[in-house]
Amino acid sequence: MSRGRPPTHSREELLEIGNTLFQLHGYHGTSLSMILDACGVSRGSFYNYFGGKEHFAIEVIEHYHPLEIDRWNSEFAQLEGSHAAKLERMMHKLIEEFSMSHERIGCLLANLSGEMALASQAFRDAIRNAIQRVIHAITEDMRLCQEEGSVRTDLKPEQLAWLLWDYWQGALLRMKTENNREPLYQAVDMLWHRLLPPQPDSPTP
Repeated sequence: MSRGRPPTHSREELLEIGNTLFQLHGYHGTSLSMILDACGVSRGSFYNYFGGKEHFAIEVIEHYHPLEIDRWNSEFAQLEGSHAAKLERMMHKLIEEFSMSHERIGCLLANLSGEMALASQAFRDAIRNAIQRVIHAITEDMRLCQEEGSVRTDLKPEQLAWLLWDYWQGALLRMKTENNREPLYQAVDMLWHRLLPPQPDSPTP
Protein backbone atom coordinates (compact mmCIF):
# COMPACT_ATOMS: atom_id res chain seq x y z
CA MET A 1 0.00 0.00 0.00
CA SER A 2 1.44 3.39 -0.95
CA ARG A 3 1.94 6.07 1.67
CA GLY A 4 -0.27 9.10 1.61
CA ARG A 5 1.07 12.60 1.37
CA PRO A 6 0.40 14.88 4.36
CA PRO A 7 -2.01 17.69 3.51
CA THR A 8 -0.97 21.32 3.01
CA HIS A 9 2.80 20.66 3.05
CA SER A 10 5.22 19.22 0.52
CA ARG A 11 7.75 16.64 1.61
CA GLU A 12 10.56 19.18 1.26
CA GLU A 13 8.74 21.67 3.49
CA LEU A 14 8.29 19.05 6.22
CA LEU A 15 11.95 18.08 6.04
CA GLU A 16 13.01 21.73 6.30
CA ILE A 17 10.82 22.13 9.38
CA GLY A 18 12.49 19.04 10.83
CA ASN A 19 15.91 20.48 10.03
CA THR A 20 15.07 23.64 11.98
CA LEU A 21 13.70 21.73 14.96
CA PHE A 22 16.66 19.35 15.20
CA GLN A 23 19.12 22.24 14.90
CA LEU A 24 17.37 24.06 17.73
CA HIS A 25 16.64 21.18 20.09
CA GLY A 26 18.57 18.12 18.94
CA TYR A 27 16.95 14.76 18.30
CA HIS A 28 15.91 13.80 21.82
CA GLY A 29 14.93 17.37 22.65
CA THR A 30 12.50 17.42 19.73
CA SER A 31 9.37 15.55 20.69
CA LEU A 32 7.00 14.02 18.19
CA SER A 33 4.29 16.43 19.32
CA MET A 34 6.61 19.35 18.53
CA ILE A 35 7.14 17.96 15.04
CA LEU A 36 3.43 17.40 14.47
CA ASP A 37 2.53 20.90 15.70
CA ALA A 38 5.23 22.58 13.60
CA CYS A 39 4.36 20.57 10.48
CA GLY A 40 0.62 20.89 10.99
CA VAL A 41 -0.08 17.20 10.35
CA SER A 42 -1.84 14.50 12.33
CA ARG A 43 0.03 11.66 14.02
CA GLY A 44 -1.54 9.16 11.62
CA SER A 45 -0.53 11.13 8.53
CA PHE A 46 3.01 11.57 9.84
CA TYR A 47 3.49 7.86 10.53
CA ASN A 48 1.86 6.94 7.26
CA TYR A 49 4.26 9.16 5.36
CA PHE A 50 7.54 8.86 7.29
CA GLY A 51 7.10 5.72 9.36
CA GLY A 52 8.16 7.37 12.62
CA LYS A 53 10.37 10.04 14.18
CA GLU A 54 13.67 8.24 13.63
CA HIS A 55 13.05 7.62 9.94
CA PHE A 56 12.00 11.26 9.63
CA ALA A 57 15.30 12.35 11.23
CA ILE A 58 17.30 10.16 8.84
CA GLU A 59 15.46 11.69 5.89
CA VAL A 60 16.15 15.17 7.29
CA ILE A 61 19.88 14.37 7.37
CA GLU A 62 19.83 12.98 3.84
CA HIS A 63 17.84 15.99 2.61
CA TYR A 64 19.80 18.65 4.52
CA HIS A 65 23.34 17.58 3.71
CA PRO A 66 23.31 17.84 -0.13
CA LEU A 67 21.56 21.21 0.07
CA GLU A 68 24.18 22.58 2.45
CA ILE A 69 27.01 21.32 0.25
CA ASP A 70 25.43 22.89 -2.85
CA ARG A 71 24.95 26.19 -1.01
CA TRP A 72 28.53 26.14 0.26
CA ASN A 73 29.94 25.41 -3.22
CA SER A 74 27.83 28.13 -4.83
CA GLU A 75 28.91 30.79 -2.35
CA PHE A 76 32.52 29.60 -2.34
CA ALA A 77 32.71 29.91 -6.15
CA GLN A 78 31.87 33.62 -5.90
CA LEU A 79 34.88 34.43 -3.69
CA GLU A 80 38.34 35.50 -4.87
CA GLY A 81 41.76 34.86 -3.41
CA SER A 82 43.70 31.81 -2.33
CA HIS A 83 41.86 28.64 -1.48
CA ALA A 84 42.76 29.03 2.19
CA ALA A 85 41.62 32.66 2.30
CA LYS A 86 38.28 31.70 0.78
CA LEU A 87 37.81 28.90 3.31
CA GLU A 88 38.52 31.28 6.17
CA ARG A 89 36.02 33.82 4.81
CA MET A 90 33.38 31.10 4.43
CA MET A 91 33.83 30.10 8.06
CA HIS A 92 33.39 33.72 9.11
CA LYS A 93 30.24 33.81 7.00
CA LEU A 94 28.91 30.79 8.89
CA ILE A 95 29.48 32.62 12.16
CA GLU A 96 27.60 35.66 10.86
CA GLU A 97 24.67 33.42 9.90
CA PHE A 98 24.53 32.05 13.43
CA SER A 99 24.04 35.62 14.65
CA MET A 100 21.39 36.53 12.09
CA SER A 101 18.87 33.84 13.00
CA HIS A 102 18.18 32.13 16.29
CA GLU A 103 17.08 29.14 14.27
CA ARG A 104 20.61 28.63 12.97
CA ILE A 105 22.41 28.01 16.24
CA GLY A 106 24.65 25.19 15.16
CA CYS A 107 25.54 22.48 12.71
CA LEU A 108 22.83 19.82 12.37
CA LEU A 109 25.40 17.03 12.15
CA ALA A 110 27.22 18.34 15.22
CA ASN A 111 23.97 18.57 17.18
CA LEU A 112 22.91 15.05 16.30
CA SER A 113 26.39 13.54 16.71
CA GLY A 114 26.31 14.33 20.40
CA GLU A 115 23.31 12.02 20.76
CA MET A 116 24.69 9.06 18.82
CA ALA A 117 25.30 6.93 21.93
CA LEU A 118 21.54 6.47 22.34
CA ALA A 119 20.75 6.19 18.63
CA SER A 120 19.94 3.15 16.53
CA GLN A 121 22.48 1.76 14.09
CA ALA A 122 20.56 3.20 11.13
CA PHE A 123 20.61 6.66 12.69
CA ARG A 124 24.31 6.38 13.56
CA ASP A 125 25.12 5.25 10.02
CA ALA A 126 23.24 8.21 8.50
CA ILE A 127 25.18 10.69 10.64
CA ARG A 128 28.53 8.99 10.10
CA ASN A 129 28.03 8.80 6.33
CA ALA A 130 27.15 12.50 6.17
CA ILE A 131 30.17 13.47 8.29
CA GLN A 132 32.44 11.29 6.16
CA ARG A 133 31.28 13.13 3.05
CA VAL A 134 32.13 16.41 4.74
CA ILE A 135 35.57 15.11 5.69
CA HIS A 136 36.14 13.98 2.11
CA ALA A 137 35.36 17.50 0.86
CA ILE A 138 37.58 19.16 3.49
CA THR A 139 40.38 16.72 2.67
CA GLU A 140 40.29 17.90 -0.93
CA ASP A 141 40.31 21.51 0.31
CA MET A 142 43.39 20.78 2.42
CA ARG A 143 45.11 19.13 -0.53
CA LEU A 144 44.55 22.23 -2.65
CA CYS A 145 45.76 24.45 0.19
CA GLN A 146 48.93 22.38 0.50
CA GLU A 147 49.55 22.71 -3.23
CA GLU A 148 49.30 26.50 -3.00
CA GLY A 149 51.53 26.53 0.09
CA SER A 150 48.96 28.01 2.47
CA VAL A 151 48.74 25.16 5.00
CA ARG A 152 51.24 22.86 6.67
CA THR A 153 52.52 19.82 4.80
CA ASP A 154 53.88 17.75 7.70
CA LEU A 155 50.39 16.25 8.11
CA LYS A 156 48.32 14.49 5.47
CA PRO A 157 45.31 16.33 4.00
CA GLU A 158 42.87 13.98 5.77
CA GLN A 159 44.60 14.59 9.11
CA LEU A 160 44.21 18.33 8.58
CA ALA A 161 40.56 17.81 7.63
CA TRP A 162 39.85 16.01 10.90
CA LEU A 163 41.80 18.67 12.81
CA LEU A 164 39.63 21.40 11.31
CA TRP A 165 36.39 19.46 11.81
CA ASP A 166 37.08 18.44 15.41
CA TYR A 167 38.27 21.91 16.42
CA TRP A 168 35.21 23.55 14.86
CA GLN A 169 32.81 21.10 16.52
CA GLY A 170 34.37 21.86 19.89
CA ALA A 171 33.94 25.57 19.25
CA LEU A 172 30.27 25.02 18.39
CA LEU A 173 29.78 23.29 21.73
CA ARG A 174 31.47 26.18 23.56
CA MET A 175 29.27 28.64 21.67
CA LYS A 176 26.17 26.96 23.05
CA THR A 177 27.60 26.62 26.56
CA GLU A 178 28.73 30.25 26.73
CA ASN A 179 25.80 31.59 24.69
CA ASN A 180 27.96 33.75 22.42
CA ARG A 181 29.86 33.45 19.15
CA GLU A 182 33.31 34.35 20.48
CA PRO A 183 34.47 30.68 20.64
CA LEU A 184 33.84 30.42 16.90
CA TYR A 185 35.90 33.52 16.12
CA GLN A 186 38.65 32.19 18.36
CA ALA A 187 38.54 28.85 16.56
CA VAL A 188 38.86 30.42 13.12
CA ASP A 189 41.80 32.55 14.25
CA MET A 190 43.53 29.59 15.90
CA LEU A 191 42.98 27.30 12.92
CA TRP A 192 44.02 29.62 10.11
CA HIS A 193 46.73 31.60 11.88
CA ARG A 194 48.20 29.07 14.33
CA LEU A 195 47.44 25.43 13.59
CA LEU A 196 46.98 25.12 9.82
CA PRO A 197 49.66 27.47 8.37
CA PRO A 198 53.02 26.01 7.30
CA GLN A 199 55.16 25.07 10.28
CA PRO A 200 58.91 25.69 10.62
CA ASP A 201 60.89 22.99 8.83
CA SER A 202 57.68 21.64 7.30
CA PRO A 203 58.48 19.43 4.26
CA THR A 204 57.34 20.54 0.84
CA PRO A 205 54.52 18.51 -0.77
